[in-house]
Amino acid sequence: MKNMNATAKILLALLIAFFLGGCTASFLDVNRDPNSPTTPQLAHLLSGSEYYMAQALGQGSFIGNNLSSYVHHLVSREVQNYGMSTQANNPFNTWRYAYTYALVNFDAIIEHAAPEGNLIYAGIAKTLKAYTFSVMVDLWGDIPYSEFNIPGLVAPHPDRSADIYNSLIALLEEARANLGDAAAPNTQTPGSDDFFYGGNAKKWARLNNTITLKLLLQSRKAKSEVSAWQEKLSSLMAEDNFIASDDDFQFWFSEKTSPADQRHPAYIEEYDGGQVKYYISPFFYEMMKGQAHNATQNPLAGIEDPRIPYYFYSQLAPDGTPEGKYEYRNGTFLSIFFASKGPNAANSLDKSLTRIGVYLCGGKYDDGKGGALTGYSAGNGCAPHKMLTFYALKFMLAELALAGETSGSARTLFKEAVDAAIAHVNSVAAKQPGVPPISAAARSAFTDALLAKFDTAGNAAKMQLVMTQKWIANVFNPVDAYTDYRRTGYPLLFDPQKTSDPGYGVNPTVTTDSPWRVPIEVIAPFPRSLYYPVAAETELNPNMMQKTDLSAKLLFWDK
Repeated sequence: MKNMNATAKILLALLIAFFLGGCTASFLDVNRDPNSPTTPQLAHLLSGSEYYMAQALGQGSFIGNNLSSYVHHLVSREVQNYGMSTQANNPFNTWRYAYTYALVNFDAIIEHAAPEGNLIYAGIAKTLKAYTFSVMVDLWGDIPYSEFNIPGLVAPHPDRSADIYNSLIALLEEARANLGDAAAPNTQTPGSDDFFYGGNAKKWARLNNTITLKLLLQSRKAKSEVSAWQEKLSSLMAEDNFIASDDDFQFWFSEKTSPADQRHPAYIEEYDGGQVKYYISPFFYEMMKGQAHNATQNPLAGIEDPRIPYYFYSQLAPDGTPEGKYEYRNGTFLSIFFASKGPNAANSLDKSLTRIGVYLCGGKYDDGKGGALTGYSAGNGCAPHKMLTFYALKFMLAELALAGETSGSARTLFKEAVDAAIAHVNSVAAKQPGVPPISAAARSAFTDALLAKFDTAGNAAKMQLVMTQKWIANVFNPVDAYTDYRRTGYPLLFDPQKTSDPGYGVNPTVTTDSPWRVPIEVIAPFPRSLYYPVAAETELNPNMMQKTDLSAKLLFWDK
């Protein structure tokens, strides 16, 4: 990891200050100074760093693509068998964008904003720095923190994950004080250069509290390693000032293509008329469909999710015939298996395979009629990259209640979480002309069915329901889904090592008397953290030792 001097920070900030449009607002009118400034310009630093942070954690050439296969939302031919190697490009890009661009800029804002009295900028930068580092800890464990971005230091030592969490919680407290300082002069205040909240300090304070709650939740099984864990949780719950239903922490991509393509990266990759890139996991589809052909321990059996036509678009018509030999077909849904050794896994089938839909990337809504996609003829790419949403807050509060950490009603919070998750789907669907919302009747029928299961379940089964629904809602936010699974063991993910189980590799279109099974072979255990990128760290930094066993529980909260 390379450090940068002040001049380089300024030049980099100017180079990366992309001013992107959102689906609900335009940020293209932020002024640029064409000359080289002598001190960093806070507006340029903030907009550029927010953009790069969002890119680093999302789809495209970043961690979101490959990690989605680890949590079995997607199947990727590139990372079969949990195959993100030490030289994998996507995690390297995430590491590099976070450390070289976003975090360096956050530090520059903090360095210059606070002494000049611009405390809203400082509070935002500290909040985003804490969030970005927390995600990196959740992915990699021990990473450089206390020695990060020290001029002249080219070989920083990693800090323990627990120590970083404690430092981040303290940083969030500093940020909250900055955001709430009514006496601060704030000669410069963020506006359109803040892509998330337009400089609204109250919304940033609510997000700050929600991020703190997230860190406490994720460390609840290792609370002894977090300073004053219980006191901090009690204080947050008493204040009850978390993100509201319109405060989602997410980065909106838009339909604009000029001066730069601002559509969702997954939309560009999937709808450009080329090869299919996003193969949807049959396990994920069956979980939402309420089936158990391969999702043999599906807690949602018998309940069909009304979000399916918003998540996935089936190119096959109800009476359609695939263009060639296929591996998995379930009605009009067509895909491939994780860790498949079947003869049809590599077949193209670009005009038959089910594609990611309107909610995931601003693509096409599935009206049930089918039809092959041709280039950008469907959808507009207007969809957000979700980081911390209102529905996620409700799921977190439901988990805390079930774990006995708070006195809230887990049932009520679970219902509110599912309702909020469906409302979020509708908010994305509303950006697409002609796409209907999920009706109130469909939402009510779905939540009623979930609550009927919840009411008769034991505590462990209740937790499974909560975490499974959170996993479904967090599609295309695989970082949190990955962390949740390692923390709680839920959902009960597709286990390709159980190759002797007749429930795996089943193609449901074949009669149950003669099931067609696809051979599945896994060659690696489930990874509980990621390799450090070789090119970014271990080859350049003698203080960063590469991991040898990814199945080991290396993070302090992984109990």
